[in-house]
Amino acid sequence: MLCNRFWQLKRAKISVYTDDISNLAVKRAGQYTRLANVDLTLLTILEDVVSYKKIPNTPIYRERKKEAEKILRKAKKNLKDHGVDCNTKIAVGPIAAEIVRIAEEGGYTSIFVGSRGNRGLRRMLLGSVADDVIRHAHCPVTIIR
Repeated sequence: MLCNRFWQLKRAKISVYTDDISNLAVKRAGQYTRLANVDLTLLTILEDVVSYKKIPNTPIYRERKKEAEKILRKAKKNLKDHGVDCNTKIAVGPIAAEIVRIAEEGGYTSIFVGSRGNRGLRRMLLGSVADDVIRHAHCPVTIIR
Protein backbone atom coordinates (compact mmCIF):
# COMPACT_ATOMS: atom_id res chain seq x y z
CA MET A 1 0.00 0.00 0.00
CA LEU A 2 2.78 2.44 0.93
CA CYS A 3 4.55 1.62 -2.32
CA ASN A 4 1.42 2.42 -4.33
CA ARG A 5 0.95 5.75 -2.53
CA PHE A 6 4.58 6.70 -3.21
CA TRP A 7 4.03 6.62 -6.96
CA GLN A 8 0.88 8.71 -6.64
CA LEU A 9 2.68 11.66 -5.06
CA LYS A 10 2.30 14.99 -6.80
CA ARG A 11 5.28 16.98 -7.97
CA ALA A 12 6.80 18.82 -5.02
CA LYS A 13 6.24 22.55 -4.69
CA ILE A 14 8.41 24.91 -2.69
CA SER A 15 7.88 28.51 -1.78
CA VAL A 16 10.60 30.99 -0.93
CA TYR A 17 9.89 34.23 0.88
CA THR A 18 11.86 37.09 -0.59
CA ASP A 19 12.30 40.73 0.26
CA ASP A 20 14.94 43.30 -0.63
CA ILE A 21 17.67 41.56 1.43
CA SER A 22 16.98 37.84 1.08
CA ASN A 23 18.87 37.19 -2.15
CA LEU A 24 20.73 34.22 -0.69
CA ALA A 25 17.46 32.41 0.13
CA VAL A 26 16.32 32.88 -3.47
CA LYS A 27 19.67 31.64 -4.79
CA ARG A 28 19.63 28.50 -2.61
CA ALA A 29 16.00 27.75 -3.44
CA GLY A 30 16.88 28.08 -7.12
CA GLN A 31 19.75 25.63 -6.74
CA TYR A 32 17.46 23.19 -4.94
CA THR A 33 14.81 23.61 -7.64
CA ARG A 34 17.31 22.74 -10.37
CA LEU A 35 18.60 19.68 -8.51
CA ALA A 36 15.28 18.32 -7.27
CA ASN A 37 13.11 19.30 -10.27
CA VAL A 38 10.38 20.92 -8.18
CA ASP A 39 8.04 23.84 -8.79
CA LEU A 40 9.20 27.11 -7.22
CA THR A 41 7.11 30.10 -6.17
CA LEU A 42 8.68 33.37 -5.08
CA LEU A 43 6.59 35.03 -2.42
CA THR A 44 6.73 38.52 -1.01
CA ILE A 45 4.47 39.93 1.67
CA LEU A 46 3.25 43.49 2.15
CA GLU A 47 3.40 43.58 5.94
CA ASP A 48 0.22 44.55 7.74
CA VAL A 49 -1.47 43.54 10.98
CA VAL A 50 -4.50 42.26 9.03
CA SER A 51 -4.52 39.65 6.27
CA TYR A 52 -6.25 40.58 3.03
CA LYS A 53 -7.35 38.12 0.37
CA LYS A 54 -6.43 40.71 -2.27
CA ILE A 55 -4.34 43.85 -2.12
CA PRO A 56 -6.43 46.95 -1.22
CA ASN A 57 -6.64 49.52 -4.01
CA THR A 58 -5.35 52.53 -2.10
CA PRO A 59 -2.45 54.83 -3.05
CA ILE A 60 -0.23 53.45 -0.27
CA TYR A 61 -0.85 49.82 -1.24
CA ARG A 62 -0.42 50.57 -4.96
CA GLU A 63 3.03 52.02 -4.19
CA ARG A 64 3.95 49.11 -1.91
CA LYS A 65 2.74 46.65 -4.56
CA LYS A 66 4.99 48.32 -7.17
CA GLU A 67 7.98 47.86 -4.85
CA ALA A 68 7.04 44.21 -4.24
CA GLU A 69 6.69 43.59 -7.99
CA LYS A 70 10.13 45.15 -8.53
CA ILE A 71 11.66 42.79 -5.91
CA LEU A 72 9.97 39.77 -7.52
CA ARG A 73 10.98 40.81 -11.06
CA LYS A 74 14.61 41.14 -9.99
CA ALA A 75 14.62 37.76 -8.20
CA LYS A 76 12.79 36.05 -11.07
CA LYS A 77 15.24 37.45 -13.63
CA ASN A 78 18.18 36.30 -11.52
CA LEU A 79 16.74 32.78 -11.36
CA LYS A 80 15.91 32.78 -15.08
CA ASP A 81 19.54 33.72 -15.84
CA HIS A 82 20.52 30.52 -14.00
CA GLY A 83 18.01 28.33 -15.83
CA VAL A 84 15.28 28.25 -13.18
CA ASP A 85 11.67 29.12 -13.97
CA CYS A 86 9.33 30.16 -11.16
CA ASN A 87 5.96 31.62 -10.28
CA THR A 88 5.47 34.75 -8.19
CA LYS A 89 2.94 35.75 -5.57
CA ILE A 90 2.26 38.85 -3.46
CA ALA A 91 0.20 38.76 -0.27
CA VAL A 92 -0.77 41.21 2.47
CA GLY A 93 -0.71 40.55 6.21
CA PRO A 94 1.59 39.49 9.04
CA ILE A 95 4.64 38.06 7.26
CA ALA A 96 5.09 34.75 9.07
CA ALA A 97 1.35 34.03 9.21
CA GLU A 98 0.97 34.71 5.48
CA ILE A 99 3.94 32.52 4.55
CA VAL A 100 2.42 29.63 6.51
CA ARG A 101 -1.14 30.26 5.24
CA ILE A 102 -0.07 30.37 1.60
CA ALA A 103 2.06 27.25 1.98
CA GLU A 104 -0.85 25.34 3.51
CA GLU A 105 -3.48 26.57 1.06
CA GLY A 106 -1.19 26.05 -1.93
CA GLY A 107 -0.12 22.55 -0.95
CA TYR A 108 3.57 23.48 -0.79
CA THR A 109 5.89 20.73 0.41
CA SER A 110 8.69 22.99 1.66
CA ILE A 111 9.35 26.61 2.59
CA PHE A 112 12.64 28.50 2.20
CA VAL A 113 13.12 31.67 4.23
CA GLY A 114 16.13 33.86 4.95
CA SER A 115 17.31 34.85 8.39
CA ARG A 116 18.86 38.19 9.21
CA GLY A 117 20.67 36.65 12.16
CA ASN A 118 19.33 39.01 14.83
CA ARG A 119 20.49 37.92 18.25
CA GLY A 120 19.93 38.73 21.89
CA LEU A 121 17.73 41.64 22.91
CA ARG A 122 16.97 42.75 19.35
CA ARG A 123 15.60 39.30 18.48
CA MET A 124 13.64 39.13 21.72
CA LEU A 125 12.02 42.51 21.09
CA LEU A 126 11.41 42.21 17.36
CA GLY A 127 10.74 38.50 17.09
CA SER A 128 11.81 36.47 14.12
CA VAL A 129 9.84 35.65 11.00
CA ALA A 130 11.90 32.49 10.55
CA ASP A 131 11.15 31.33 14.12
CA ASP A 132 7.42 31.92 13.67
CA VAL A 133 7.37 30.08 10.34
CA ILE A 134 9.19 27.11 11.86
CA ARG A 135 6.75 26.95 14.77
CA HIS A 136 3.59 27.07 12.67
CA ALA A 137 4.42 25.53 9.28
CA HIS A 138 2.86 22.22 8.25
CA CYS A 139 5.88 21.30 6.12
CA PRO A 140 9.70 21.40 6.33
CA VAL A 141 11.24 24.87 6.56
CA THR A 142 14.76 25.65 5.36
CA ILE A 143 16.38 28.68 6.96
CA ILE A 144 19.10 30.34 4.88
CA ARG A 145 21.66 32.49 6.69
